[in-house]
Amino acid sequence: MSLTTRAPAGGCVLAVALLACSSPASVVKQQTFTGTGGALRKVAMMPPYPRPEFVRGPLPDSVDAGTAAELVGRFLTEALAKQGIAVVPPGDLALAFMSAGQVVPRLDPRAAAEMAAREFGASAVLLSEVWRYRNRGGEALGTSVAASVAFSATLYAAPDGAKLWTARFDETQESLMANPLKALRYPGGGMRWLSAAEFARWGADEMIAALR
Repeated sequence: MSLTTRAPAGGCVLAVALLACSSPASVVKQQTFTGTGGALRKVAMMPPYPRPEFVRGPLPDSVDAGTAAELVGRFLTEALAKQGIAVVPPGDLALAFMSAGQVVPRLDPRAAAEMAAREFGASAVLLSEVWRYRNRGGEALGTSVAASVAFSATLYAAPDGAKLWTARFDETQESLMANPLKALRYPGGGMRWLSAAEFARWGADEMIAALR
C-alpha cells in the first residue's frame, strides 16, 4: 500500500493551514508536573531502558533495542541542551556507576539521583524508557509503513529522587490529508515521511520544550 504524500494545491494549502492553526494537536502524552523549581540547573541523563516488549521496524536493517535506546538518549540530551540546561550525558553517569563497581540502575531514580548529585553536582536526573522505534518502510516521498516511536521521560530531583515531571511521546506519523492538525507540526510540514530518527528527535524536542 502506498502512502505517498503530495502537497495540496492552491486554496487547499490555506484551508489546511487555517485548520491547523485553530487547534494545535498535542504530541506529548501523559505529561504531569509536580514542580521543577531549580531542578533544571543541571540534569544528569541515565541511559534509557529498552523495554522487554520493544518493537523494532519492519526492515531487515532496523535498529535493535539497545541502539534505539542509545539514540533516544542522545536526542533527549540534545533537547535539554537546546533549552539552555546543563547536561551530564548518559555515558558519563553510566561510567560513574561502573567505576564504582555497580550495575547501572536504569530504573532506580534514587540511586541515579544520589550518584548524579555526588559525582556531578546535578540538581536532577532524567530516566527514560523506550517501547517502540519502528522505521518507515520506504522513502521520504512514499512509504508502505510510517515511522512509529514511543518513549517516556521522567525527571527526579537530586539527590533525594523525588519525582518532578513525567511525559510520554507515543506517535505513528500520519499523513497531511488524514490529520492536518498534527501533520503540519512535523518537520517538513507533513510533506514527507520521516525516518524513525527524525521522528524521535522531534518528539524529544517537543517533550523537553514543555519543561520551560
